[in-house]
Amino acid sequence: RIPYGDEYEETTTKKSIMEPFFSNKRWQSEKSFIEFLERPNNKVAWWFKNGERDATFFAVPYKMGDDWSPFYVDFVVMMKDGGIGLFDPHGTHLADFPAKSNGLLSYIKKGGKKLSGGIIANTDPIKYTGQWMLYEGDGKNVANGNWKDWERLEL
Repeated sequence: RIPYGDEYEETTTKKSIMEPFFSNKRWQSEKSFIEFLERPNNKVAWWFKNGERDATFFAVPYKMGDDWSPFYVDFVVMMKDGGIGLFDPHGTHLADFPAKSNGLLSYIKKGGKKLSGGIIANTDPIKYTGQWMLYEGDGKNVANGNWKDWERLEL
């Protein structure tokens, strides 16, 4: 059993592998992405909202300066075709964006054809009612608010 704090609420979902599912009320980006994953007739078989600590949860390595750290990717998504997507809604303005993006993409490339994903962002970073976009370029080249190097996320 995973312990949850007061900031979490039980949320009804159809595709979450966790039953019951508890979502953090303060993260609108995650709530919106979950709604995106829950859409009927998409390619998503199930999804898992990853945790943020210790060896209990899934992490990929990333390097900041000379130090390696674990990056707890927010969402693990199983596609109906057997592929696995690793997605993390992450602000491009954050200092760790380049390192986390590059670490995640390096892990995905080593995983073969069945593994996909990357850092994602919404074209409406206030209400999250825009299009979900996927970044697969070098993290140091991301430009905040410029979507030319992003791909529309289709699931």
